[in-house]
Amino acid sequence: MTYLSGIAQDWFEVALQQEDLSYTQLWLFTWHLFMEELRVHFRLLDLVGDATNLIDNLRMKPRDKISTYNMEFMWYTVQLNWGDTVLCHCFYQGLPNRLQDLIANREQGKSISFYAMYQLAITFDSCYWERNRERDRFCNTEKEAADSYHRKQSRMAQYSASSQSSALSCLQSSTTLPQTTPSQSSLKPSRQPSSIVKSLSLSTPRIDLSDKLGRDGKLNSNEHKRHINNNLCLYCRSKNHKVDGCPRKQLVRA
Repeated sequence: MTYLSGIAQDWFEVALQQEDLSYTQLWLFTWHLFMEELRVHFRLLDLVGDATNLIDNLRMKPRDKISTYNMEFMWYTVQLNWGDTVLCHCFYQGLPNRLQDLIANREQGKSISFYAMYQLAITFDSCYWERNRERDRFCNTEKEAADSYHRKQSRMAQYSASSQSSALSCLQSSTTLPQTTPSQSSLKPSRQPSSIVKSLSLSTPRIDLSDKLGRDGKLNSNEHKRHINNNLCLYCRSKNHKVDGCPRKQLVRA
């Protein structure tokens, strides 16, 4: 009685309380009488009718596997004495559309044998779930590749922005200190990547030099004379060095 639950347990507990009142129940001493008491009060009155109703309304859920459906279907058929053709029809009706379509579209058509229909459903359901696993693995691989590509692009963009910022600050510092006497180390040309120089040339605004340059792109006579008189470099207009030793000219060449 320890395995009983619900109303069945309550029924036998009441009987035990009656025994305490000197009202003896015979089924307490005989297994056969106990089983008969259980069947009389709690058995299904129409096993075939109940099994028929359950199997008619049994449907395999779309996200279930075939083993769950097969177990329930076979449990109900134990109570019935139906023929092979009827079982085959009921089994097919309870399958989801994804399996019904595969079975109905076979070249041989739908099987009229329950065992053949049973085996086909198991085979097609296994193929369906295997394909789902393949699709999941492929989606995960594509997602990882896309994430890796985005991370790489982000790092390249950050590196490019950092390179342009450092190169621009270097150029600005060289243009804001033209009047100071450069040390020997500052005259040494610093080598910069050509890509940085190109990016600087595109980002630095152009200065109007039409009043200082001639048509040939060189300094006009007045500007050339002024540079010579003031001991200015003919390339960068800084003092204390000539055009041949101009650090900015050597930077552009590098």
